[in-house]
Amino acid sequence: MLNASLTQYVFRGGFMVINRHMLSKKDIKKLINEVPWLSEVYGTIDEAEVIKVSDVLEIYRIMNDAALVKAMVNVNNSNVSLMYPTLLAANKYPSLVKHYPVVQVDEGAVKPIATGADVMRPGIRELIGSFKTGDVVLVKSPGGRIIAVTVSLYNSDEVLNMSRGKVLKNIHHIDDEVWRLMSEVHEHK
Repeated sequence: MLNASLTQYVFRGGFMVINRHMLSKKDIKKLINEVPWLSEVYGTIDEAEVIKVSDVLEIYRIMNDAALVKAMVNVNNSNVSLMYPTLLAANKYPSLVKHYPVVQVDEGAVKPIATGADVMRPGIRELIGSFKTGDVVLVKSPGGRIIAVTVSLYNSDEVLNMSRGKVLKNIHHIDDEVWRLMSEVHEHK
């Protein structure tokens, strides 16, 4: 049962939002300190909203963009709290991509990854930047679009020395829960 003080929204897709509220100036400042690319991409941020979907999933709307996700993700049998850009933000603002390591995959891997498959080592064609186990890594198609947000299961040196196996866990892709929520939230500004 939900706390009576929380606002509940049920969107057309059946998603329930437990709470949504505007962030104070102080909380916006904290968020920018935690995610520095926000000020680079958006400049002065006057308005930010947090949309709590569950105890483990929040979406941050920055200047009317569903820009950032905070989620609890299971990485190698440990729950890790991660903040990562939405696909919308990563593709709309290419300058934020430089703040994350990126793997480019071959054309044959695009459709499976874009629909939720984890990234396997044979599908990786290029690794840009280094990362540690548990870091957020963006996945880019040969055409240059960000098709998924993943979390690394190995560090980048280990990945380079591997020839097979799952190396990145897909945590945000086209038409997943976050994608559908972004669409609904955008309609209900």
